[in-house]
Amino acid sequence: MQLETKFASLEAEAVSDEGVISGYASRFNIIDQGGDIVLPGAYQDSLTKRHPLMLWSHYTDTPIGKWTDIKEDENGLRVTGQLALSTVKGRETFDLLKMGAISGLSIGYRTIKADRKGNARELKQVELFEVSVVPFPMQIEAGVDAVKSVNDVIQATKSGDFVPLKRAVEDALRDAGFPAWLAKAQAALAPQALGDGQRDASASETAKAISRAFKL
Repeated sequence: MQLETKFASLEAEAVSDEGVISGYASRFNIIDQGGDIVLPGAYQDSLTKRHPLMLWSHYTDTPIGKWTDIKEDENGLRVTGQLALSTVKGRETFDLLKMGAISGLSIGYRTIKADRKGNARELKQVELFEVSVVPFPMQIEAGVDAVKSVNDVIQATKSGDFVPLKRAVEDALRDAGFPAWLAKAQAALAPQALGDGQRDASASETAKAISRAFKL
């Protein structure tokens, strides 16, 4: 199962000397850098079923602490957690947050229900797996992997009409965290990137072709 990621500024209200951090991992009713709008209640069902992990940059083998409280309020998804200061990565993360060198959070999730509203997507329900502290606002590798998901659409596109292909690539890139304007521009290049000989390529070959063209 491939997870989607979404970046937000930590907006930390506190990074205590004991390693307790708090802030918002996601804001409601605001178009984010991926062109998505998270609606109130989107996380509620998931939070009753699982407790999201605290990771470093989405690496499942690098937990850096524990989220002690995750809940929705009127503004968004509010998180409070304890960094594991006795671990190397937990201590490094604490030091970087304390000095202001990093300030980002990125959620790892799966979309359950979403509708389009103009050029934006409204996320109505998501399954939340983890909340990571991250140094960068976007995982480039996620963008490359997401492109593989459009292979079925590519193989189904036998005519000269590339509209379904472009839309699929745009959606895949937006799911990976690309800004809406960039995903749209890069999707327009998909037909040229693939060429006639690539329409029936494997998912791996398709991903490589698009990656080369997009310079991911």
